[in-house]
Amino acid sequence: MPMNTASPKVLFLALDAMDHDLIMQWASAGILPTFRSLTERGACGVTRNPPGLYVGATWPSFFTGVSAARHGRYCYEQLVTGTYDTPRFLTTDLKRHPFWSALSAAGRRVAIFDVPKSPLARDLNGIQLMDWGTHDPDPGAPFQTWPSSLATTLTDRFGSDPVGDCNEIKRTAAGIEAFCGNLKSRIRTKTTMCKELLSQEAWDLLMAVFAESHCVGHQCWALHDDTHPSHDPALAEAVGDPIKEVYVALDAAVAELLGTTGQDTTVFVLASHGMGPHYDATFMLDEILERLDPEPQTWTRRAGVTYRRVWRVLRQRIPGRPRPQMRSPVDHQRCFAVPNNSVHGGIRINLVGREPRGRVRRGEECDALFVELRRELLELVNLDTGQPVVRNLVRAADLYAGERLDDLPDFFVEWNREARISRVSSPRIGTIAKEFRGVRSGDHKPEGFFWVQGPGIPAGRRIAPVSVMDFAPTVAALLGVSLTAVDGEPIGAILQRQSNGSEHGTPHTDRGERLA
Repeated sequence: MPMNTASPKVLFLALDAMDHDLIMQWASAGILPTFRSLTERGACGVTRNPPGLYVGATWPSFFTGVSAARHGRYCYEQLVTGTYDTPRFLTTDLKRHPFWSALSAAGRRVAIFDVPKSPLARDLNGIQLMDWGTHDPDPGAPFQTWPSSLATTLTDRFGSDPVGDCNEIKRTAAGIEAFCGNLKSRIRTKTTMCKELLSQEAWDLLMAVFAESHCVGHQCWALHDDTHPSHDPALAEAVGDPIKEVYVALDAAVAELLGTTGQDTTVFVLASHGMGPHYDATFMLDEILERLDPEPQTWTRRAGVTYRRVWRVLRQRIPGRPRPQMRSPVDHQRCFAVPNNSVHGGIRINLVGREPRGRVRRGEECDALFVELRRELLELVNLDTGQPVVRNLVRAADLYAGERLDDLPDFFVEWNREARISRVSSPRIGTIAKEFRGVRSGDHKPEGFFWVQGPGIPAGRRIAPVSVMDFAPTVAALLGVSLTAVDGEPIGAILQRQSNGSEHGTPHTDRGERLA
C-alpha cells in the first residue's frame, strides 16, 4: 500500500442517506464494484436507526452513542417544552458530546470531517472540519474547523462547497446537469482532502462523511423512478439517472480512500439510512387533528392555523432563530402536530402542567386520547388506492426513556408509504384533498447498512442487525477507550475477531426497541 506509514488505525467512511437496496442492485450488476468487493471481502449488516425519529436523530445518535431522549435532537426545528414555539434546533443545542471528544481526552489522535449535525469540538487532539459540504447545515452556518485557522487554509486551497442549498436547484435539464456535476466535483474534492489528511500522520481515527447521496436522493428520485407521479420522461431522457451517476462517483471515492490504508486498519463504510419516494401525509396532519378536535372550528382558529403554516415556511428562510409573537392557534386543541421531518408524523398532547394552556391530564385522559386517535387514524383511507393511510400510531414512551423524553413528540404516526397520498377520507374526518407542495421527490427509509473489514474479520460474514448507537462504543473499544453512560453497545462480532477470540468490551446482543 502506498501510504502505510500514515495508515489510520480506524478509517470510518459514511455515505449519508445512500440507499442500501440501490447499492446492492448496482453492485450485483457490476456498476458499483467497490461495494461488491466490500460485501465479498468483509463483514456487513443492517443498522437500526431511532424509530419514529430516524431522519433527524440518526447522526446525533450515531456520534453520541445515546438516544434522542438523552441528546435531545430529532428535527431541524423542535417544540420548546413549556411553549408552543418551534425554533430551529442548532448543533450548539445538543445535550451530549460526540464520542471523539472522549477519544481525544484519552490521547487518541482524531480527524473528523463533515459529520452531519455535530458540534465543533474545542481543544481537540487532532482536527475537525464542520459543514464544508454537508446536507442541510444550520442556517447561515459558516465552514468551521478546529483549529480555527485551518478553515482559511483549506478554503484557499480547495474552495468552498460548490453545491449550496440543493432545494434551490433549477429543475431543467441544464439545472439538473449542473447540480449533478457539482455533486461529483464535491466528491472528488473531498476525496483529495481526505487523502491529504491521511498522508499527514497515522491517525488513530479518521472519519469522513459524504453527503452527495443525500442531496441527489431528495432532489432526483422522480428522475430515477419511472413509477413516481412526478416522473418526467423527457427530462429523464435528457439527463439520465443522476442518482446512479452520484453513486458511481461515491463508489470510486471509497475505492480510492481504501487504497490508502494498510493491512492493520479497520475500515467501516456506513450507508446511514435509505432513500425512496416521498410518500407520506405529514403535510395533512394539522388539518386531520383539527377535524378530530371536539371544539368548533371558528374563523379565528382557522386564521390562526393559516398563520402558523405560513410562518413555518417563512422562518426556514430567515437567518437565526425567529420566534412568532402571536398566541398559538393550537392552544385550544387536545393535541397538535409538531415538526418531525416528514417520514413520520409527530403529535404533541396539549398536556396540563407541561404546555402553557394544557387541556389533557396525564393518566387516564392521555390513554383515552391515544386510543381514540389511533382508532380514527387507522380508519383513514387513501382514496386513490383504497389502502389505509396510517399503518400505526406509537407512543414515544414505549420506544424511549431518558431525561429529554418530554422534548420529543408524544406520538408517532407511521404512514403507509406504498403510494402517493393526496386524497384521504374517513367517516369522522371526512375528505381532505391536498397535494404535497415540497420540491423533494425522495425521502428516507428507516434502515441503514454497514460494511467492515480489517484484521481478523472474516470475508462474507453477515452480522446481526445493530443499533446506529453501537458504532461509537465499538470504535472507541477498537482504540482502547471505554465509553461510559452510552446507550449503544460494542459490537462483539467485530471486537472478538479483532482480539483473536478474547472479548474486547461488551459484545453486542439483540435488544428490543425501547432505548433506555
